[in-house]
Amino acid sequence: MAFSETDKKEIERIFKKEIKDFFESSTLNQYEQKLIDKIQKEIKSGKIRKDVNEIISKAFTEFYYVLWSKKSQWESSIKNLS
Repeated sequence: MAFSETDKKEIERIFKKEIKDFFESSTLNQYEQKLIDKIQKEIKSGKIRKDVNEIISKAFTEFYYVLWSKKSQWESSIKNLS
């Protein structure tokens, strides 16, 4: 089911109203500033740092697992360096 142009405009209008109501903003700059303020508050609370640390830890674990599992492909190249 495709949306008509009128439906798309109505959805856009509703979406903009919801953003305006949620962030109490009437302009893009106000919205952007409120969003930045919320992100800064999350950073100060330490929540984002915890999430970033968890993501980095998982990424390095996966990275080293891949290196270990593909060891036969790169091990001989390193041995040939000496």
